[in-house]
Amino acid sequence: MPWWKCSNCGYVFEADKPPERCPNCGEKCTFYDVTCYTPECGFTGYDPKLVARKPNEESRF
Repeated sequence: MPWWKCSNCGYVFEADKPPERCPNCGEKCTFYDVTCYTPECGFTGYDPKLVARKPNEESRF
């Protein structure tokens, strides 16, 4: 299942397809597919290189 990132608030979530509105901020946003989509990646989840962290956010990767 793909991982999506909200263009407004940066919220990252897993869903079959992006929703009409962000589940976090409630806005109608553009959603970017940040799934690890290269077969040789071997990682499940989202690709941390495609998801920028907010300042002062602890590293979860």
